[in-house]
This record gives sequence, structure tokens and C-alpha cells, in this order.
Amino acid sequence: MEVQLIHYAAENFAAALKAAGIKEEGESEALQLGKWLNAQLEQEKDDNEIPDDIALKGRLFGDMIPFLLISENVHSAPISYRSLMKLLRSYFDSSVMLIPLQEKEWVILARKELLTDGDDKDEEEENEDDLLSQTSMGLHELIASEWVGVFHLAVAPAIVPVKGLAGSVALLRETIILGRIFQVGEYIHLPWELHLERLVNSIPDTRRRQLLGQIGDYTSVLSDKEMLLTLETFFEMDCNVSETAKKLYIHRNTLLYRLDKIKQETGADVRSFGDAAIVKLTMLLYKVTKRK
Repeated sequence: MEVQLIHYAAENFAAALKAAGIKEEGESEALQLGKWLNAQLEQEKDDNEIPDDIALKGRLFGDMIPFLLISENVHSAPISYRSLMKLLRSYFDSSVMLIPLQEKEWVILARKELLTDGDDKDEEEENEDDLLSQTSMGLHELIASEWVGVFHLAVAPAIVPVKGLAGSVALLRETIILGRIFQVGEYIHLPWELHLERLVNSIPDTRRRQLLGQIGDYTSVLSDKEMLLTLETFFEMDCNVSETAKKLYIHRNTLLYRLDKIKQETGADVRSFGDAAIVKLTMLLYKVTKRK
């Protein structure tokens, strides 16, 4: 009852501030939590529990889905907490939380049950990745429809924020960094789709260049946009020739010609698992080394 009374008093106080045009309801508390999160991440302390003096701690004990939103709009006016919060409430509900981090970087926390929509537990576990991906797509489309510019969005599986928020934000930041390197042209990044990329990015630059030299010269293929797109699509379609040809809108024979050309120039037949694995690794090494 005492906690409820405190929350009631805080809500009325926030309403008074809002009426006076001072701050959006909950913004001061969100800024406080964001400041604590930034301090933890700077010190690489991503396993600390949120302390009791953080005003929002009482709302962070349930399962929630964390999103990280980053804007690349350097010359645009800052997006206000109020306007972004209004947009998020229209997509999720009034319980959604918005936590500002660095400039043009926000953590979004949504209740897990909003995504499951009453599904059985087995179905929920089986489809959670798909649900998170679909929810991220819808959220990104909504944001893009409201504001001009480039926004990157990452999402992670459900956490109990009071214990796992800092670690989850660290993972999401890394996911967006990897997405910018390895998923050029994409703006929604999922950590479970970047395991191999995370491994490659952790290799020291000198060692990456040594590996590229030892594997062989694939420059002629990887610097050719058409060939690179062909390989990326081929791997995306699990090395299925028919599905790759459909995705690229080309005849099956045209795809086979390109794969044969890749074999002639590199000696690698990507229809073979071993060669496909080497070529995939080489592509990732080439991307991150070229960016460096």
C-alpha cells in the first residue's frame, strides 16, 4: 500500500509538471536510468543489478523485450522524448518504457506478453525469434513513416530488466555495430543472425589479413557486385539453387553459370559444403577488413 501511495503521488506530481510544460511524464526517471546504464556500459559492468535509488526499478521486475533504436540523422533536429513516446504507445501500449541513452540512441522496453498474444508456451518458445523479427519490422516501418532518415533497430530475447538490462543493451549495441559492417543496406539487426559475424569481428585485424592471404585471392569475385550479391543470396537461401534463382529473378541456368564462373576464378565450388563454408568466411573477412 505504501508503494502504491508513493506511485500515486509521483504520478500526480508528474502530471503537474506536464501541465506546466516542464517534462513529459516519466522522462526524468527515464533519464536517470539512462545515465546509470551509460555509466555501467562505459565501465563494462554489464551484469550489475539496477540499484534501489533508481526510481523506475519497481517497474522492471517482469519479463520485457528490449529494443535499441539508433538514429543516423546527423543534421536533423533531435527527436523529443514526448513525440517518440507517443509513437511507441500507439504501437505497443501505455506500459511501454523509453530510456534515452546517448544522443539519438534509445532503449525501448515492451511487455513480453504483447508479442505472444496468448499463444501456448510451446508455440511461444518455438516462434519467439519470428515474433521479435516481425515486431521489429513493424516498429521500424512506423518510425520511418514518421521521421525522415536512417534508423537502426536491434532486438533481443526477453529479459528481467532489473538484472539483465545492462548486459542486453551491450549486446544490442554490438549487434548494431556488426549490422552496419556486415548487413549494409539493412536496418533491422538480430543478434541470433550474427554469430559468425561476431566471431570474425573479434579476430585481430592483422590476423584477419593473414587469413585472407592464406585462403587465396578472391578479390575478383568479392569486388564484383553482381557476384557478391549472388553469393549472399545463395547462402541466404541455404545453398538452394532453385530458390536462389527465384530470389534473384534469374533463370536457373544463369545462376549455374555464375557459380561455375566463381569456381573457375577461385577454385571453390560453393555447392559443396566445405567450399561454401570457406567462401562464406572469406566474404565476412573481406567485408570487415575492407571497412578497416
